[in-house]
Order: sequence, then C-alpha cells, then structure tokens
Amino acid sequence: MLGAATPLAAAPAPATADPADARVVCRSSSPAAGTTADRVTEAQQAGFTVLHTYDKSFATEVGNAVRVGKDKLLPLLPRGYEFRPASELGLGGADDGIVAITNFCGENPRIDGEPPRRATYAEIRVSILVREPAAASSAGLNIPGALHFYVLAAYTNDPRYAATLREADTPVDIVRKITYDHRMNDAGVGDLAVRVPAKRSPFYSSNTGFGYQPAGVLNSIFWHAGRRGTTALHFLNDPAEQGQALSLVYTKPGTPLNRLLAGGGLGPGPTDPATGFESVSTPSLNLRYAEGSRGRLLLLRKSCGSGATCAER
Repeated sequence: MLGAATPLAAAPAPATADPADARVVCRSSSPAAGTTADRVTEAQQAGFTVLHTYDKSFATEVGNAVRVGKDKLLPLLPRGYEFRPASELGLGGADDGIVAITNFCGENPRIDGEPPRRATYAEIRVSILVREPAAASSAGLNIPGALHFYVLAAYTNDPRYAATLREADTPVDIVRKITYDHRMNDAGVGDLAVRVPAKRSPFYSSNTGFGYQPAGVLNSIFWHAGRRGTTALHFLNDPAEQGQALSLVYTKPGTPLNRLLAGGGLGPGPTDPATGFESVSTPSLNLRYAEGSRGRLLLLRKSCGSGATCAER
C-alpha cells in the first residue's frame, strides 16, 4: 500500500516474527515457499493521489456482519455516505445496516514494493457497510460488485503499516498484543480466535468456518473522511475463496463498541464468565486469498478555499 520499489543489490533476508507480538497465525498449514503477490499498479486518478501500495503473499480473513439499527449508524456517517440496508443481504430489515468487523491476517507484507520486514501481520477493522459513494467514480473505484465500507476504527500489530495509514488520517491504533489464531484446514473448516486488547474498546471473537468455494475477484474499499481529505483504501483479492461462518463477538460492557453492537446481530450470545464481556451472535464471511492480497491507499486532499480549514500539505 505505498510508493516506488527500491532495487536491491542482494536478495533480502527472510522476514521474521516480531518477538513483541502476540500469536498471529494466518493458517494452520505451512506456507508454500517463494510466493509473492504482484504490486497494484499505481495510477494518478483524477484528484486522488496514490500514497502507498501494499502486497501480501497469502491471507485469510473472517468478516463479521453484525446487523445494527440505523438510529445508531446515521450519527456515525458523514455527509456523502449512505448505509447499505441489511435487507439487501438478507441479514435484517430496511431500517437496519451492517457493522462489519473484518479480521485479516497477511503473510510477508510489503509496503511500496520493499522487502517484507515481518512474516505476518494482523489488521482488524470496524466499519459500516455503505453504498458506493460519489467519490468512487473520480477515484476509479466504481467497480461492479465491489464492497464499500466507512471506517470507524482499525487496529494492527504492525507499527510501520499504521504509520502509512496515519499519513492520510485513516484511523488506526497500534495494538501489539492482537491475537489471530487460525485453526482452519485448507478447505476452510475449523475455528478462528481473534483478540484485540485495545484500550478504549477491547473485544474478541470466536469464529467457526464451514468451508470455502471459489469466488472469483473480491474488491473491498474502505473510505474515511479525515482532516486532510477523503481516503480510500482499496484491496484487490484475486482469486478469492469464500464461505460462511458463524461468530460470537465479545465486547466490554459500557464501551463504545459494546453500545454500538448491543441488541444487534442474530441476538445476544453468552456472557463470558471469565471476563464479563457480553456477546452477540452473527453470521460472517470466511475468506482465503491463496495468491495474496494487493492494495493501495488513495487520498483526495481537502481544497483550501477561502475560509476553509486545511491540513498541512
């Protein structure tokens, strides 16, 4: 998700796990040697600047799709963004939307084509599923079948990756102790445990996958309106494998995420007796990207007209 590649005089040393991190395992099987995703071609879209490109050689993901009433969602969406009704996905009514918690783990992550500096990284993002915004056309992101999200919060254990997102005012917190424990087989059957010990809204989930099927190309675009302008984080996953999962998402009572999810999903789940965290049951998507995931971060800078408040250029 960054800029130009730097030629190397010698082959890079293999990436290693950061000892400060908690367990982050993208798959239960051993990775194949020598797999590398191609970089996304950088293009200057009308008004948008490509700040960074990102590549992973392999990735898995479970996306929790939690039904939430529109009365909770509307105050969180700025002008220009419209929630997508849950009824369109068969997950609720016309007055419900979807809060998506995307639990992602990638192997051999590269930024701007540089050699990977770590073996794996995790990224957990809390977003609202939205209709394609008007800015998608000028950014070249009006892609048929793409999923569009408005980002509320994001968490990663990779400080270098987080720094690139912050350049565009994309919300992200560094949580070194994220756990992503993937215990599914190559067919997508098994369990995933995710834990995000964030300070403001700690949460965790247990996810059971029921298998994968070929799904072609999956484009996911995460939008955010920040101080510097509008950002679009576009991920191209080709090919993608997709299946169903069932999840319990646990949140700490009284936290912002707990209040947002309360009463949503398929209904309340059990309270964890060990932590007191409350849960909601929710359907999820179970995903695998065997040939990697590619991405780019685009920024449409806020215009600095008369009387406007503009970020430093």
